[in-house]
Amino acid sequence: MRAQKFAALLSLGCFVVSAAIGLVASYGTRLNWWEYETGLKILAPGVVIAVVGSLAGALWMARALGINDSAGWRFGVLGLAGSLLVAFVPLNQLRLYLISPPIHDISTDVEYPPQFKALLPLRAGASNGPDYDGMKLVTYGGRKTHVAAAQKKVYPDIRANLQLEKPAVLFWHGFETAKRMSGWHIVYFNEQDGMIEASFTSFWFGLTSDIAIRVKKAGKIGARLDIRAKSRTGENDMGMNAALVRDYMNALGR
Repeated sequence: MRAQKFAALLSLGCFVVSAAIGLVASYGTRLNWWEYETGLKILAPGVVIAVVGSLAGALWMARALGINDSAGWRFGVLGLAGSLLVAFVPLNQLRLYLISPPIHDISTDVEYPPQFKALLPLRAGASNGPDYDGMKLVTYGGRKTHVAAAQKKVYPDIRANLQLEKPAVLFWHGFETAKRMSGWHIVYFNEQDGMIEASFTSFWFGLTSDIAIRVKKAGKIGARLDIRAKSRTGENDMGMNAALVRDYMNALGR
């Protein structure tokens, strides 16, 4: 019984310590106390501790079920659930990092992507420049390929929105959709040039992506909406920008 209670307490202690480390790593980065890479280094031991907490919690549960004794259940349940959660989030991000192409610039138009203008002052000092990375060479799947080609291979559903309506109608629909997107901050919009610019900051670590939406005439009676999202920092966005584009296009509908 002592071993069972110890496992429960160990699991809970690991959860508390790992959660504290995770919060420090995340919010320290958000507050610009250190760079993103430093935040990850701070987070690493927290993940290890969370894994230990998960194992200790699993040991408590196995013993509790094996001898039909719920001793320490409050500590064990909370420690196991909390440690699993703390471990899952960064480990899932690591999984996405390993399977995602090393790109951070996604566009529905890879030949003539929307350009950032109003956002340029906000991107000053960012490690990733504002220019489109489409022709940049990266290594993915053991082969050299261009960013645009990697995007088409991994995210084939990322494409423009074409409508049989006036550009002005599609522009304002696109603007209202952007206003409804969670976490988006609209910086600029102008029907005359058909541009909408916004930024998005992630909850964990405060990573920022900039978004440019362009609406223009397509053919004689149609309109086309394109969107581009690019991270300010980091080489591999772990699919975040593709998700931003995809979520917006799904919300746009029509």
